[in-house]
Amino acid sequence: MRVGIDTGGTFTDLVGLDTDSGKLFVSKRPSTPTQPEDAVLDVLSHSGIVMENIDLLVLGTTIGINALHQRQGARVIYLTTNGFEDVLFIQRVNRKYHYDLSWQKPDPYVKRQDCVGVAERRMKKDGTVGTVLDESHLQRLKNLLSPRLADSHNRDTAIAVNLLFSYVDADAEIQIRDFLRKHFPNVPVSLSHEVAPIWREYERGSTTIADAFVKPRMVHFIEHLDKGLKDRGLRTNWAIMKSNGGNVLASNAAAQPVQLMLSGLAGGMIAGRYFGQLLDSSNVITLDMGGTSTDVGVTIDGEFGYTTEYQVEWGIPIAAPCIDLTTIGAGGGSLARIDKGGFLRVGPRSAGAVPGPVCYDKGGIQPTVTDANLILGRLNPNYFLGGHMTLNVEKARVSLEALGKELGLDADQTALNIVELANENMANAIRLITVERGIDPREFDLVAFGGAGPAHASELADAMEIRRILIPPHPGLASAFGALLADLRVDKISTQSYRSNDLDIGTIESRFQVLVDMAMADLREEGFHAVPIVRRSISMRYMGQNYEQDVPLPSGPINAQSMDLAFETFHSQHEQFYGYRISGAVVELVHFKVTAIGPATKTELPKVSAQNNQVSKPGITQQVYFKDRGFIKCPIWRRANMGAGMLLQGPAVIEEEDSTTLLHPHQSLTVSPHGVLAITTTEQVSAKH
Repeated sequence: MRVGIDTGGTFTDLVGLDTDSGKLFVSKRPSTPTQPEDAVLDVLSHSGIVMENIDLLVLGTTIGINALHQRQGARVIYLTTNGFEDVLFIQRVNRKYHYDLSWQKPDPYVKRQDCVGVAERRMKKDGTVGTVLDESHLQRLKNLLSPRLADSHNRDTAIAVNLLFSYVDADAEIQIRDFLRKHFPNVPVSLSHEVAPIWREYERGSTTIADAFVKPRMVHFIEHLDKGLKDRGLRTNWAIMKSNGGNVLASNAAAQPVQLMLSGLAGGMIAGRYFGQLLDSSNVITLDMGGTSTDVGVTIDGEFGYTTEYQVEWGIPIAAPCIDLTTIGAGGGSLARIDKGGFLRVGPRSAGAVPGPVCYDKGGIQPTVTDANLILGRLNPNYFLGGHMTLNVEKARVSLEALGKELGLDADQTALNIVELANENMANAIRLITVERGIDPREFDLVAFGGAGPAHASELADAMEIRRILIPPHPGLASAFGALLADLRVDKISTQSYRSNDLDIGTIESRFQVLVDMAMADLREEGFHAVPIVRRSISMRYMGQNYEQDVPLPSGPINAQSMDLAFETFHSQHEQFYGYRISGAVVELVHFKVTAIGPATKTELPKVSAQNNQVSKPGITQQVYFKDRGFIKCPIWRRANMGAGMLLQGPAVIEEEDSTTLLHPHQSLTVSPHGVLAITTTEQVSAKH
């Protein structure tokens, strides 16, 4: 039995696959934000899976990123080189809005009074030795920390250490770590040379602080969940998804929680690629719309984009390897409101799991996107979560009427405007990751999932002129399925300083070999002993530039020919990105990167039965609102009754336990052998037939 779980801000999802029989197990339960491990145990207990039969369990979680977004983490004490205590507050000179004089930089995840200077300058900028830590410096550090740690009372506290040039020489950070473990053994410590061994002290410091900020919470979560799983009979080790799309054993994950920040989001990208490939599509845009947020990513020729920096808030970078995607605050639970200017706004604030949308009848009073979809007839109030939750239509309508009065609209028009505004926000997110990067979305398929994604996908595809929409089986559980598919993956990075006019090929080869050996050792520790896939790249820039381009290296030994090919690749990439190249200029080699991948066991979804006219019948009809058409009578189909090969003409609503798909009047739908719904416009289907 292989099991993938995704725990988000609103729901916790599970997908289990019996690899012998091909039987699929699915479960969906409300999340428990204050004790997220409870929801994981709850969803397992409701899945029908026998714990002793589990061979692999991989968890994707948004605990880390939610803690950063909500600023609910540990008190961080920041130790840095004397004179550099203000770097986190100075940040960068660039601004989010060039002409907005009222914009303020976001606060770092540390208070200024908790930034402590260390009298250490082991390495000066020219590489010579400066001030070396001695016992008197360490004793002074102890005297400075003791009252701060005593003042924390019962609040979680962690220490982040970021010394200048530690990515080159880490001895001083290691010395401080050993001293802290001796005198403050219960306080977790994050070291910059381990968390982010890169230059640029601001990015390195911001990442190290983020790691320390979430570490106590992540340690608590992993320890309590591990105990709960073993108490219930789990006999194997379990793993957690990393931001880079790989996974790591839970026993090792708490050491660097910054690697897990986009854990849950990465699972959706992996699932989106898988379902695209099932229908012979290697170019897909993934749309994961859940209860709190929407994540958008792009897969080109079957490959994800990767980045080494993620902005939690604009100006607060996390320098850790992650799948390249963008996230916005637009989900089923996104709150609708009137701003100070009298305009309707949707998100980024969310009703979350508690109290949830108004229609959940759990105390929510402010209308959400889910309430709007319910009023428009796009959700069946008696079949939400497969009928396990009944939605309160009247309370949702009252909340929308109250909001509509401020806009001069009735409840239906208010609901439509909320949905359209949420759609426009998501369309802009797609433009951000495609059009603004020179990618034409019309050449891609849209893989829509998450609990709310299939209900909004058609309008988004129309807005972006996307050719086809793919809805996976159990779309609300796709991120959990992606966790089940994840490879083992280790990324290593090292900042260097080389120039194309003064290269030592042997030194470059040896630097890479050190990184490869480190990555291979990590894979072996994770239990992978076969031959991995190893990829190498170098971040390059023209001398004097401030930003780099990642250039992949060909496989095989590094020699003059392979480096010449790499430099030519850099010139081409630079020209494609900026519109010009400087062929004779000196190229700087800034970061060396190695990725080692241990491929996961191939997973095959069971095929669905062919269409049976005795079974493939709609259940009921429902009035559904479409723009410019008003309310139209639509058949309500149960997806479980739709066989392979079925062709369906819109309008229609397709409902299942974890999601609802809306088929517009101008669209048609076909069911693939693996149960994927492929939606196109009627004209496209007619042309194919």
